Order: sequence, then structure tokens, then C-alpha cells
Amino acid sequence: MISRVIANHPKGAEQCVSTHHDPEFHIYDPPLSPPDAEGKVKRQPCTRREGAPQPNDFAVGNQTAQPVHLVAIDACLYDSGDATRCDCALIQAEDIRFVEFSHGNFRRRSQRVEKCIPQLAATINDFYQYGIITEGTVVQAFICVGFTDEFPPQNASLDARKAQLNLLVKANVAVELYVTDQTIFTDGVVESHS
Repeated sequence: MISRVIANHPKGAEQCVSTHHDPEFHIYDPPLSPPDAEGKVKRQPCTRREGAPQPNDFAVGNQTAQPVHLVAIDACLYDSGDATRCDCALIQAEDIRFVEFSHGNFRRRSQRVEKCIPQLAATINDFYQYGIITEGTVVQAFICVGFTDEFPPQNASLDARKAQLNLLVKANVAVELYVTDQTIFTDGVVESHS
């Protein structure tokens, strides 16, 4: 699938892809830069954390011998001023997982999760339209709220967000939604994420 990202995305995605072989690594969404001389704030693309992981990082486990490709979407495939797409995608072979970071106040977690749904849906629709994701693919979408425990628990609110996401995705794919700060790639075994 990574070859389709590079070949099919209209912007040319090669500069937005990094490849990782580690059994575990962490990615993060860098904070906004200070305003430049014109008062503009530039976003930086999602990237791999060098050094010790931080509380708001997204942990990526790789229990396979295959590489995991990190595709920086926001501020790389799309301009930093375009906040209508998710932060990044993780790809291993034909497995794709979209990630949106949404950190903030603990009490506003549900609102932050809801705000991420259109960004994830728009990105999934784009990848389908460009022929990166094929018909019938199962796509995973992750919202990283920066908590290591199982929040929010499986409840009606999360079920509503899953239904909302699948309604917004116009592609003929199935989307699984997880609110967590980690994912694990395994050899054919589906891991529980929430």
C-alpha cells in the first residue's frame, strides 16, 4: 500500500513517509511554532519521537519482521493551514491505520473525540478516491487523547462516534474506531486496542 501512497497521492508523498523497523516506537504531533515575523503560526508534521516517550505520544508496537511506514498527513501531504485532515497514517503491507491527536482537558474528551471524526473521514475518503485504499478494505482509525488507561470506556457515546464516522466515509470500506494511545501490528492476529 505504501507504493500506492507515493505513486497516487497528487502532492507526491515521498517526502512525507518515514520507515521504521523497531519493535516499538512513539509518534507525536509537535506543538505549534511561535509566530513568525508576519504573525503566522506554522504547524509541523507528525513525526517519530527521538528519546524518551512523552505522555501525549502514540505508541506503535511492531511484533512483525515487516517495516511500519509513517505517513505525515497534516502539514505535509496537506498544507499546515488545512486542518481538515487527520495527523498521520501508519501502514504495514496492506494494513492502514489513521491517527488523529486530540489532547486537552480531561473533562472535554467527548467533544475532542467528536471533533476528530470529520478529519478522519475526509482523509479516508481522499485515500479511497486516489486509489490508495481499495474497495472492501477494513480501515482502522485512532484518536489519541493522551491517556494510557482505557478511556473512554465502551459506551453509547463512542458507539455514536463509530456510526458517525462510517456514515461520513463515502468510500466502500469498513472503518473501526479506537480511542487509545497505542496500536500493535502483529502477524495476522487482531489486537484489541480499547
